Amino acid sequence: MSNVSIPKTQVAAVVPAPGAAVEIRTDYPVRQPSELEPGECLVKLTYTGVCHTDLHAKKHDWPVKPKNPLVGGHEGVGVIVAIGEHTAHSPVKVGQRVGIKWLADS
Repeated sequence: MSNVSIPKTQVAAVVPAPGAAVEIRTDYPVRQPSELEPGECLVKLTYTGVCHTDLHAKKHDWPVKPKNPLVGGHEGVGVIVAIGEHTAHSPVKVGQRVGIKWLADS
């Protein structure tokens, strides 16, 4: 695992319910390394943004309905701070700078 101190909470832009106003929360939970599934990693974001898909998800007018509470900003750049236990042959390593693309799995 990582030597980085991982906070219990973070600042996040959250849509609490379909069509609701965005809330800036300073107490949004951070998944801890022990909560990561095999194949998952935790990235400390340096930069992220809001894209058009986030706006549709907030309006709840996208064909695929979001899971609320919804945290916007699914594209970003940052550094891996933890990788799920039992992740065999991980293509990424703790400390590596990574980019998060708009679609990872469907």
